[in-house]
Parts: sequence; C-alpha cells; structure tokens
Amino acid sequence: MTADRLTILHVYPRQMGVSGDRGNVAALVRRAEAADIATEVVEYAPGDVLPTTADVVLVGNGPLSAMRSLGPDVARIGAPLREFAVAGIPVVAVGGGFDLATKQVVPTEGAPIDGFGVFDARAVRGAERRVNYFVLETRYPLLPGASTRLAGFEDHAARIELGEGVQPFADVVSGGGNQAGAPVEGAVSGTSFGTHTQGPILPLNPQLTDAVLAAATGRVGRDYTPDAERTATIDRYAREARATIDRYVDKAFKRIA
Repeated sequence: MTADRLTILHVYPRQMGVSGDRGNVAALVRRAEAADIATEVVEYAPGDVLPTTADVVLVGNGPLSAMRSLGPDVARIGAPLREFAVAGIPVVAVGGGFDLATKQVVPTEGAPIDGFGVFDARAVRGAERRVNYFVLETRYPLLPGASTRLAGFEDHAARIELGEGVQPFADVVSGGGNQAGAPVEGAVSGTSFGTHTQGPILPLNPQLTDAVLAAATGRVGRDYTPDAERTATIDRYAREARATIDRYVDKAFKRIA
C-alpha cells in the first residue's frame, strides 16, 4: 500500500475472468473507497512484468483450455505469487482460478497442469458436476460480529484434495464443495483463500470483502473500518440476493450426470 493507495492485482482478467469476476474487483474498489481508501487496479496479462508488490491479488474463473495455454506463464509467476501469500497479501482465487492456484490440476484426459501452488492442494477433474445455489459457513477470519454465513453459486466438476493440515475455506450447508469426503469447500492459506463460490462471491457477501480489505490494510499497519452508511444500498442488495438463495436453495437442481 503506497501513499494510502490500495493496489489490487487482477491476474489474467481476459483468460480467467469468464464468470463476472470483475465484480469481485469492483466490490473491493467500492468498499475501500467508502472507507476513504483510494485504490489502483493493475491487470496482469501473460508475458507482462509482474508487479513486485500488491495489496490484494485476484484470480478469476476460466476453462481448462485457458489453463493449458497459460502453462509457461503460470510457471514463471508461481513463485512470486506464493511469496505474496506468505507475506500476508490476500490472494483470492475463484472457480477455475482456485484450481489454478493449487499445486496441480489433473484433467480427465491429457497431462496434468502445474498450478501456482498458493494452496497445498490439487484439483482433480472428472468428479460429479455440481451446479447449485451454494450456502456455506466460512472459516475465513471475518471482522468481529460479522456473519459467517455466505451464499453464492457453484458450477464445477472438480474434486479438491487438500494437503495435510490445510484448512478449508468453509463448511458446506448446501452444495457440493470439494467433493473429497468431508462436506467442506475451498482452502485457506494465511489471509488467502480459494473457492468455487461464484456469484460473484465478494459483491454477494460484503462481510467477506471487508475481511479481505482488513487483511490487506492490516499488514501495512492501517485500520480498515467499513462505513455502513455509505455502503447501505449495496449491502441491502446483497442481503436480498442471499435471502433469495436461502429461500430457494433446496429447490435448486443439485447435479448434472
């Protein structure tokens, strides 16, 4: 964070940004600015020079074909992204971006794809396809008093195998999640998290956006305090959307054969 400006690094927005993932960027920008924190969004494309620092990193959803095409670049920037996460910079990886942020993506056909390795996990394709409304109880550290209940959507056919001792992002209330035994979803590593929750997840769940911003600002010694009055309208929209998901979650189709 330089001169009170929060730098948001959006990795592969064209290749891994097919599910409204710019909405996650917009949520961070709007809530930060409501707390009088200026922001700068830096988009990283394959072959660019990766910034030497950032305050938040986002990787969005994308298809297996994009992951394959990005292979050499993923290998090039994997170590710096891991270093960001170790330094406490929140890396938020969603959908296919979560798969790519694990150590390896194992497709149903063809060679495995090496990931960034931010999370000690691997994504194995070929699991039952889950297309659901998604309701979770997150384990990611939120601000005091914030609701741990999250809502969104999932659409994936991956089994996430977590490494020993890796904490999941959430416990599943309704949906498929990691599909690897226990009813859990995603992964957490320090202040970073990966999940298949779409929607996009951050606009739907402002308390999670606040937690990411608090982690980002806290590491540089600045407090983050949400301004409920300035975010009242978008908070109301998010509550209404989550309430709709809660109302219809048991009526939603659960799987595709």
